[in-house]
Amino acid sequence: MKTRIIIATLLLISFGASAQTTKKELFKDTNRLGANYLAYPGPTQKALTPAPEGYEPFYISHFGRHGSRYMTENDYYILAINKLDSAAQFGILSQKGAKVLETLKKGYDNAYKRDGDLTALGGLQHRQIAHRMYDRFPSLLSQPLKVDAKSSTVGRCMISMFNFCNELQGLNPTLDIRMDASKSDWKYIVHNDDVKPKKTELTKELSDKVEAITERMSTKRYMKSLFTDLAKAEEFIDGYKLAEALYNIASDLQNVPEQGLSLADVFTKEELFCIWQFYNAGWLLECGLIPGSTPKYEHQRLIRDSIETIACKVIRGGKPTLSLRFSHDGSILPLTYLMGIKEAMGGTQDIKNLYKHISIDKLIPMAANLQLVFYRKDGSDDILVKFLLNENETSIPAVKTDVAPYYHWEDVKAYWKTR
Repeated sequence: MKTRIIIATLLLISFGASAQTTKKELFKDTNRLGANYLAYPGPTQKALTPAPEGYEPFYISHFGRHGSRYMTENDYYILAINKLDSAAQFGILSQKGAKVLETLKKGYDNAYKRDGDLTALGGLQHRQIAHRMYDRFPSLLSQPLKVDAKSSTVGRCMISMFNFCNELQGLNPTLDIRMDASKSDWKYIVHNDDVKPKKTELTKELSDKVEAITERMSTKRYMKSLFTDLAKAEEFIDGYKLAEALYNIASDLQNVPEQGLSLADVFTKEELFCIWQFYNAGWLLECGLIPGSTPKYEHQRLIRDSIETIACKVIRGGKPTLSLRFSHDGSILPLTYLMGIKEAMGGTQDIKNLYKHISIDKLIPMAANLQLVFYRKDGSDDILVKFLLNENETSIPAVKTDVAPYYHWEDVKAYWKTR
């Protein structure tokens, strides 16, 4: 078979430039500076590229993150409220600080004992994604299909799955949907604990570079806005720890819009950008997407292989169907890298400019999803596949194709073997 694959390693860097992120676009929508807290923005691409003549969709493999959630722990609320409460007791809380404390208490009242729970917005996001999938691929999803849906055993993932499947069932009552959530599927849905990636020699050095990002941000400006006596406040408040708490709370509030709460004015855009850079780089380091770091993406290799195996089984079986998987951000990010998706490529050890190449808000917002849509043509064995990242057409730069944004499935499989 004549391959259309480009295997040159340098392409993994050069192709990343096409997905570059700028400070200007981040400042235009500061919700994006919430990183993986970004509430799902929905697709920017309204109309998908038509398939080559004669090709029809027969299988969709959907791998998604749960929808908008509360913070997984309320420790940030407790820390911030306690510190600002103490400042109030000492009489050094500014007028702005008092308003921030009031907002924190209202937010905490709503989030109490909801650590990690799916929010109302999170359920809506999955119903909307399911509805758009149905509208985009009616020839497939209006049939009496068998649908295999599996999720992580974490509650927010299971409820996301229920919302998604219930929406599809309402649109097509003939669907035969089987939902399941079991620890036995964990390695195919979340990660494979049996894999133990070895730390590299550069891991510590890269980690230090990521940690150093926070040093570029001075805490004095925002601390002065919250406290009337900075010197007194610094006696019992760590400016960086409080900033971390307030950043996480402020970022997550966009996922409970019905509360009408905001902490957007605590930080300047530059301060938010600095904290965001730290989180962005930290995620990429943790998953191994920075060259030379520990390749923790190996934990998700079995997930990618499972997606391939199930697709090949469906192709051989010939019956149209739908596979749905509901997981977490820490699974989707490395999975997109293992697949060679454009937005996950181009990692660099230049930590200061890393965000220009990979920006996690584009990859793992709440309800993030990767859809592989398979097409076939009567009388042809050539299977085509299209990749949708967060419902927008994307590409695998290292694989050549003469039918972009579609790819020949055999070429994709051959490339994955080289990863």
